[in-house]
Amino acid sequence: MKKLLLPKSYYLEFAAATLLYIVNVLLTLFFPYFTAHKAYYDSTAYITVLTTAYLIYVIRIHLTAKKSASDIAVVLFTFFILWELSYKLGFIHNDLLIPSPEGLFHVFVEKPAEIGADVLGSLQLLFWGFLLAVVSGTVLGLLAGWIPRVREVLLPLSNVITLIPPLMFSAYLIMIFSTFRQAAIAVIFFAVFWPTFQGMVARVAQIDKAVIEAARTMGVGTAGMLVKGIFPYCLPGIIKSISKSLRGAFMCLSGAEMLGINLGIGYFIEKYKSFADYRCVLAGIVTVGVITTIIDLAVNKVESTVIRWEG
Repeated sequence: MKKLLLPKSYYLEFAAATLLYIVNVLLTLFFPYFTAHKAYYDSTAYITVLTTAYLIYVIRIHLTAKKSASDIAVVLFTFFILWELSYKLGFIHNDLLIPSPEGLFHVFVEKPAEIGADVLGSLQLLFWGFLLAVVSGTVLGLLAGWIPRVREVLLPLSNVITLIPPLMFSAYLIMIFSTFRQAAIAVIFFAVFWPTFQGMVARVAQIDKAVIEAARTMGVGTAGMLVKGIFPYCLPGIIKSISKSLRGAFMCLSGAEMLGINLGIGYFIEKYKSFADYRCVLAGIVTVGVITTIIDLAVNKVESTVIRWEG
């Protein structure tokens, strides 16, 4: 059974991160306010966030044995200590613009159903836009990579379009589509389609021509070549291009949701910005950060699996 004990060289960093976590909790629970504020919030949600972050750190450092995990924990807990002290000592006077840590994370206690519904709405839009883009980009890229004339027409066009940020199309897409939801899906489509298409074309171009000629001499038709030969060869490249596109797709979606759609985490941020409720705005930004981090971790896992597969 693998021991979960850390090497002795890690003890100092681990002790520092643990001490900062404890100071965070004690500071939150027992350190008094030296100035009056407009609102005070229960600290349960904030303590839960701190404890969750600490447990993730403990698990990560035991599984990976990387000192960078301790560095991240030290920076994170130090940031929260400075934020808490600045608020309680009165260095932060604008409660409306800069809430306390307790106030920020208490939003998730006040509005769990609303935030959950908006996150689900964002993921649904992301799913449909991403699915349509991957399927069509893969098919068209396969054909363009196989047929030179199609490639010569579409590849230069894609090189130009990919230089334009997908959100730049949003004002026009709103006029074309009948609903803001459809326009948001279209923004995701543009963010993912062209990188997927280009990755597929590049992968097909890497295929050894001698292998193709050998298959043809054995009587393999074009359809069989594409489905049974080229597509399986290109699959790792497809997965890599998909993973790269996924990183930016959610951020494009959040921006598209601010244009008028009435569901999604981008809409949540825009709505509370119009109410000047910046506590909720920051909570929405934190939610986007958490979701994109989870997506990025999933993408890294898929990419590492593909690399092992290719190797």
